[in-house]
Amino acid sequence: MGSADPFYAKQSFTHELKSRLLTYTLNRIELNEFDNFLYLIVLPNENIHLDSILLTNYPTAYIKSFEASSLVNENPVENHCRTSIDPLIWDQTLFSRTPRLWESSREHGVNYGWSFSIYDANGVVSILSLSRRNSPITPQEFNEKAADLLWLCHELHSALHDTVAVCEKANESIGRLSLRECEVLRWTAQGKTASDIGMILSLTPRTVNFHISSAIRKMGASNKTSAAVIAAKSGLL
Repeated sequence: MGSADPFYAKQSFTHELKSRLLTYTLNRIELNEFDNFLYLIVLPNENIHLDSILLTNYPTAYIKSFEASSLVNENPVENHCRTSIDPLIWDQTLFSRTPRLWESSREHGVNYGWSFSIYDANGVVSILSLSRRNSPITPQEFNEKAADLLWLCHELHSALHDTVAVCEKANESIGRLSLRECEVLRWTAQGKTASDIGMILSLTPRTVNFHISSAIRKMGASNKTSAAVIAAKSGLL
């Protein structure tokens, strides 16, 4: 299928989580006789998926064509999955209005595909697409594998839902934290006490605790450790 990056994902994933989910998903799709997969979480009210969580073993060149088509709402797979939970079998007819995307798919060995989607109570959509170079998907294969592959989509959604929630909470808070609150959280993340931070920043421990409490409230966190984790995951520290 050509040169591929071993893994593509947003930086909010830890290396451990990336490796674990990649290995698990590749093993599952191999058992079901597919070559590649793309898993995508789309957050509510988004027009494009570029800031969502994307997990795949496709080549970067193919991912770019996929993202470009989504930018202008011309990806028929994603458009279908955003509005329906019916499994979707790919064919040339599906891409009749987007011949370039179909050509790109064929160039990368994406000849036969199958997509699933699920929705949770918060309006978050998970889309799992599988593909292979050879052998069309028959009605018998559909009946035999649909339940297992839909369950795989549920598993990935469950594994990544908390990551999405943390990123969303952090993104909402980034613009509201003051410079001093960021500094205090940065030192908190390094294990410094209020007294330590006060000495470093020439503040009283009471003032340090005030900034910590303010950051906790703004981040919607339960304690200072949680606030520091959310800030760190957002790239704020």
